[in-house]
Amino acid sequence: MREHDMFQPMIDHLRNEGYAILEVNRGRHSGPDIVAEKSGRKLIIQMKGDSAAIKTDWDTGLGQLLDIMDDEKADYAMAVSESYERFVRKFPKYVKDKLKLTIYIVRDNGRISYEAY
Repeated sequence: MREHDMFQPMIDHLRNEGYAILEVNRGRHSGPDIVAEKSGRKLIIQMKGDSAAIKTDWDTGLGQLLDIMDDEKADYAMAVSESYERFVRKFPKYVKDKLKLTIYIVRDNGRISYEAY
């Protein structure tokens, strides 16, 4: 699934989970792709969709997320297409736990699965 096609399923999922969508930045090269809020706590999401360079884009997405992790009171997440699932599965649990990182997988059918820290 291409990144631009992932936005609506991710937004719908967040709304169904009780989040208010504060920002949606499709195609922006810096800053978060989605900012949502629930119970006064922000969730900042970096998204990566299918490309010819999946591994490079995975690494880039993690780097972009690290660059915007400047609010210790916010939660952070990656949302990736299911093409990235092998990287999600190999991502060290202790790193995910330390970063308090949630990783969402946007399935080709639009369903969302995730691994929370």
